[in-house]
Amino acid sequence: MAVITVVGSLNMDLVIRASRQPRQGETLLGRNFGVTGGGKGSNQALAVARLGAESHMVGCVGKDDFGRRLRSFLTENGVDCRHMEERGEAGTGVGVITVTDEGESSIIFVQGANVLLDEAALERARDIIAASDAVLFQMEIPSGTVAAGLKMARSLGHRTFLSAEPPFSLPTDAWGDIDCLILNEKALNFYVEKIPAPSSGKKPALLSDEEIALRARQILDRGVRYVVVTQSARGGMVFSQEGFFSFDPFKVHVVDNTGARDAFCAGLCVGLAEGMPIVRAARFASAAGALACTRIGAHPSLPCRCDVENLLEETAGDYAG
Repeated sequence: MAVITVVGSLNMDLVIRASRQPRQGETLLGRNFGVTGGGKGSNQALAVARLGAESHMVGCVGKDDFGRRLRSFLTENGVDCRHMEERGEAGTGVGVITVTDEGESSIIFVQGANVLLDEAALERARDIIAASDAVLFQMEIPSGTVAAGLKMARSLGHRTFLSAEPPFSLPTDAWGDIDCLILNEKALNFYVEKIPAPSSGKKPALLSDEEIALRARQILDRGVRYVVVTQSARGGMVFSQEGFFSFDPFKVHVVDNTGARDAFCAGLCVGLAEGMPIVRAARFASAAGALACTRIGAHPSLPCRCDVENLLEETAGDYAG
């Protein structure tokens, strides 16, 4: 069994279902409301556990009901929360999410106690990081902590993963400590600032494959081993110094895409930590991400290993490799 430590954010998500996103200055009537665990770190730690790996969570919550509920739920679902710290200086992070009938979501995120995850907290978690096969980070915690954690994990000889969304700046020397960078086209543009986005008008244009490749190669030149660009319903692309390949999406009925990217990141981390070839790991991750779109809420939507394997088996004839 692969051992994976997730270093990242923990939130309580307040989810509203509505026919569409509100316009600026508009009051829109919603239909349903729910409260569920979230935050990219929490989501990915839970997804790792459900996908069959030993999962450890490093993060900060407040000394409040939201923090207690998150710890209880994650622990009950197989995540080791010994290094999930309770801090009195701030409340637990909160995400306010609006989900449309098409399953598209928009999120307002209040960091709360997530900003308190610092290098000292990483040092207190060094024992479990040292015992891991891979360490998975996101950008909803301070970028300095991410950089320090990447360096620590790399110095201990472990594979490092960074889900670089939301796209916040990283220290220059951090790139060389990333084995696998996972991001979407918007974040790809953010991290390659010298190349202007090819957009005009109200909605950003999609990048061409050539434009994606140009940006990905610039990131590879910074020392990253794999650059994985997710493209939602179009699948995605994986770049390395040896070349690139595309992976196809799985066709599912989309209800809520809030947890899809986190399920994908967890799936890729689990797959590679287990020794899967990168092509197989990307397909495994894509199946996990697709299944996470079929239920409402981040935590409730994250699939178990058996469901992912069933989808892979059902669609085996549709894919080569």
